[in-house]
Amino acid sequence: MNFDDRRRYRRLKILTTVGPTVFVAVAETFRFYYLRLVLPPASVSLVAVAVTLVGAAAFSTYVFDVVEKMENERQEYKDAMLALQERERLAREMHDGLAQNLAAINLNVHRAKKLLEAEDFPELGEELGHIQAAVNLSYTEVRQSLYDLKASQSLQQGFWKTLRKQAVDFERSTGVPVVLEPLPDEQEPWTDSAAVQILRIVQESLANVRKHAAARMVTIRAAREDNQVKICIIDDGKGFVPIPAGEVGHHFGLSIMEERAESVGGHVTVHSEPGVGTTVTIILALDGQRGGDNVGKGKTYVGG
Repeated sequence: MNFDDRRRYRRLKILTTVGPTVFVAVAETFRFYYLRLVLPPASVSLVAVAVTLVGAAAFSTYVFDVVEKMENERQEYKDAMLALQERERLAREMHDGLAQNLAAINLNVHRAKKLLEAEDFPELGEELGHIQAAVNLSYTEVRQSLYDLKASQSLQQGFWKTLRKQAVDFERSTGVPVVLEPLPDEQEPWTDSAAVQILRIVQESLANVRKHAAARMVTIRAAREDNQVKICIIDDGKGFVPIPAGEVGHHFGLSIMEERAESVGGHVTVHSEPGVGTTVTIILALDGQRGGDNVGKGKTYVGG
């Protein structure tokens, strides 16, 4: 709660404390010094009751309007902050992928220029092939990022239906089959904002499978345990030697996944073993607790 909110709540507290007292005092003064002198006792009581009811209704309406306005302003501010945070995450995701590819292309072009000056045409042809492959990879990654972003903004059809379509498209583009095991009855026990973040984490996990894993199969499995939901993205690819979070080599993509999970009360763990595969687990608390308090402790690892 910022300073302006605290000040307005303080004013509202004073108003709700002093307002009724002042109203009753004025009404009683008016009744005692005027109404009882010009009206019979029965009429005085009737007018007093009517004025009290009207005053209470008006005061309550005013207070509720003020509170509603404050809550709407707070929600607008929260939405604006979430939008800003999402833009920052997208910028970092672009840096993690596209910027690195462009840096590699720049090095390849510099090398090709040297080969051209040396008239080493066989090596130059090979280097141009590398440049073309890097450009194609960057183009594919940008298209996939735009597609993923569009999908995450179009969850009106439901989370599991959207995720199923993502799985089908992934299988079509990579040839790697995806098995989707949703919650019973395809429950969605989370908020809309949580659904967006979960989908984005799954998309990032599938992107890593596409680029690094050389997997033969991917399984997306969801289970509900007590007051939390676990969603696991499991591949049987080549895996990697995990690097504990915080050490040199900490993967930028995983840090963004952790941040996304923490923003909706969850956390992410990654387990991998060379030759066995990788499992990314999203754990989301459903009881209002922040689920990201233990991020980076013990079981959170990073790989290339």
